[in-house]
Amino acid sequence: MADNKHYISIGLLINMSGYVKYKHDKRFEKLDKPIECEGGKELIERLMQLFEVNTRIELGDLIGVTAGTLSTWTTRNTTPYELLIRVHLLTGWPMEYLCFGVGDLSKIKGKTNSHFSERANEVAPPTLSYERGVLQVYTIDNGHLAQYEKIEATVNLLQYCNVRGNENDLIVKDGFDLLFINTRENQVNQGRYLFKVNQTHQLGMMKLYPDGKIYLLEEEERYLVDESVTQIVGKVAATLKQTPISLIRPRGYKART
Repeated sequence: MADNKHYISIGLLINMSGYVKYKHDKRFEKLDKPIECEGGKELIERLMQLFEVNTRIELGDLIGVTAGTLSTWTTRNTTPYELLIRVHLLTGWPMEYLCFGVGDLSKIKGKTNSHFSERANEVAPPTLSYERGVLQVYTIDNGHLAQYEKIEATVNLLQYCNVRGNENDLIVKDGFDLLFINTRENQVNQGRYLFKVNQTHQLGMMKLYPDGKIYLLEEEERYLVDESVTQIVGKVAATLKQTPISLIRPRGYKART
């Protein structure tokens, strides 16, 4: 019992040191306040420059919004944060540049005419002072995980999605969505999981019921999971939704055949 108290005390001390450290860091004083990013006309012009388009109609078609939406962004000086996150993840363009127009884009200039999947495994050296992580994106092809591309993002963004870069966590492309899989969560409680049965990978909703058994939930039905042949790879910790219109489709891009 004394040993347990000793460990608990150490844990509290560690937590307290972190609290004190960040509590007195002035950078975190406004963490609960919205960031004043550039929006509206300035942001639209920046995106037009990045995507190398000449009109708002072309830009709207690329990012899946109407001309009316772009007009509303201008009138209300709107910053579409989720869209900027998608652009950042799919292109590697720095969030600092997308949000504020600052940062070094020299490393990626000249590459904006290639579809992001053509640069799937290219990870450029960091140009800014933030930590970053890299996650492999997979598709499920006939029950097997097939490498699709790599995505890099700031460590803070990955932690927000409850995954870690350069670790065992991964992303599964499910239609137009990107599913961030936390492989540390491999004990079923409730949620959507990536699992495999006899080496065949699947995605599905699972729940641990009061009878101590795990069930796969499909619509109104539930199926008992045979844990002797079912391996839980990880839990879907976050989902990044994308519009059906391809987010990255610069002029001159032709779909692969």
